[in-house]
Amino acid sequence: MTCYESRDGRLRLFRGDSHRLHPITTGSVGVILTSPPYWVRGRGRPSAERYAHDLAVGFGREWKRVLAPDGDLWLVIGDRHDGAEWVGMDALVTGWLRRTGWRLQSRGFWAQTRSRERWDSRVNYLLRFRKVGQIVRPRGTTLCWMLPLPRSHQDSIWDAIPEPVVRTALEGSKKRGPVLDPFAGAGTVGRVAASLGREWVGVERDPRMARVTARRLQLRRVRASLSDRRRAAR
Repeated sequence: MTCYESRDGRLRLFRGDSHRLHPITTGSVGVILTSPPYWVRGRGRPSAERYAHDLAVGFGREWKRVLAPDGDLWLVIGDRHDGAEWVGMDALVTGWLRRTGWRLQSRGFWAQTRSRERWDSRVNYLLRFRKVGQIVRPRGTTLCWMLPLPRSHQDSIWDAIPEPVVRTALEGSKKRGPVLDPFAGAGTVGRVAASLGREWVGVERDPRMARVTARRLQLRRVRASLSDRRRAAR
């Protein structure tokens, strides 16, 4: 993987496929906070089920490996009307993650105002998971926002999660260990993590977006360490 890094080493970005997170040590991550690519292809329940399965199984194995035993997994999942009905993507993803050893601990809601979608509203869920046996004590905070969809950067091809959503999730999560965003996009999670004094690791498959994030967070391209290269070769 191509690697970018801040001068103090606290922010790192890898350009590659997050199905395999070889540069990241097992159990080293405190929080995973990410917005996976939304389900936009296909219609109907079978297509949506395949998306949820691929997310939970295809990517979830590595999430479970790198996350600390008491770490938090936060997913921002978009729901969609496929022309016949609302799919209920949050329930599908939760179901598949439950089968693979995760338990839902918190559930929030972000409704996009001034949505560009053809339907009247655009619905996004903020889902917090932990590994089986790691329970989060319920809090009185209501995770609910009505916010417009922000543009993350003028050169970005992706939209961003609103920063208040990211900040609330990080402030209520495990404080030790870096924050990982395996679908880094233009680096919004990294930007907020840095403002909170957290270490951050991002992974982005698209070369253009990786360069955008590196410029935005003032990261420089570095040579991967010997240990990183050995892990990547396995």
